[in-house]
Amino acid sequence: MNTLFDMHCHLGFASDPARAARDGAAAGIAALSCTVEPSEYERLRPLLADCGSVALGLGAHPWWIADGRVGERELEAFCALAPEVPYIGEIGLDFARERGSNESRRLQTDAFERMLRACNEAPGKLLSVHAVQAADTALDLLEQTGTAAKHRVIFHWFSGTSDDLARALRLGCFFSVGPRMLASRRGREYARQIPLERLVLETDLPARDGEPLPANVWHAELNNALTGIAQLKGLAPDKLAEHLAATSETLLAMPL
Repeated sequence: MNTLFDMHCHLGFASDPARAARDGAAAGIAALSCTVEPSEYERLRPLLADCGSVALGLGAHPWWIADGRVGERELEAFCALAPEVPYIGEIGLDFARERGSNESRRLQTDAFERMLRACNEAPGKLLSVHAVQAADTALDLLEQTGTAAKHRVIFHWFSGTSDDLARALRLGCFFSVGPRMLASRRGREYARQIPLERLVLETDLPARDGEPLPANVWHAELNNALTGIAQLKGLAPDKLAEHLAATSETLLAMPL
């Protein structure tokens, strides 16, 4: 059985993160579990320390920055932890709806730049980046700070323009694709266009804090994404699974 790698999920939202990780591993799932604030990362680190199938990312989600849940103290904690942490996520920008005000854009952009510069103190990390109606600005910052050259960057559920996609590919970025991305025509077209060696799977599950994450549901979501991409690429799902697993292992430096 090929291991399915979920390269963007949120085990911290699961009702029992450690059990979800263990059950997932037994079902053949490995994961990059992202956090939404540094305090969540510090809470989960000991809980998942013995779960070798899960890499834990240090995050500060743009939604939390925009509404003030992640303020100066949390940003300082992120910047203090970032140099020593190999996995970063979820970070980025979201300019949709009320988060697109001038003040919110400034707040998010300043925070994102600070986080990228903190990450750059120790190159060689893996970053999972959120960019909604903000891909051009996120790419500007990844380029201006030198982060794209120093680290491996995965765009989670990419929704920028075609020009943004081409630019991200030129910068060497990767893309995590899940069922919700494949539900839109543009998402399917992007998944078709992105070179196979730059693709990985994601679920973004659980969707809400406190939800259970049964291993069978988790595996089914990953398999749905795998099947959808296989159809777009004209590949057999088992061969695609092998390729995506190899890419994910390389990104995580976590062979299983």
